[in-house]
Amino acid sequence: MNILSISILSVLTVIIITTLRPKNSEIALMLGLSCSVIVLLTVLSQVSGIVATINNIIAVSQISTSYVVILLKVIGICLVTEFAVNVCKDAGSQSLANNVSLAGKIMATITSLPLYADILNTVLSLVSA
Repeated sequence: MNILSISILSVLTVIIITTLRPKNSEIALMLGLSCSVIVLLTVLSQVSGIVATINNIIAVSQISTSYVVILLKVIGICLVTEFAVNVCKDAGSQSLANNVSLAGKIMATITSLPLYADILNTVLSLVSA
């Protein structure tokens, strides 16, 4: 499924949701969630190409794989957080969406702490040399 198909599916779903919401908000919410999951699964099917490209970049550039793992974990946290925040907003729970967003930011920071420590150690070794 390409971006045009995803966009058409999403726009049609929004039109149906807008029509359904005044009469049956529960079904409208489930329809929106279902479309979101379909789009997410469609996009996730492309991950193997991304992983292959990243592996090629690592092999060519001799970058430490630990840095790439941290980067991929943080990207994953951001994507999952964004999905959850949007679902919470669609369900009408702005406060829960804000809490999920804050939790995602904290988790991304915690995940990247080893990278910060390596950068700090490198800077300290350059300063003391």
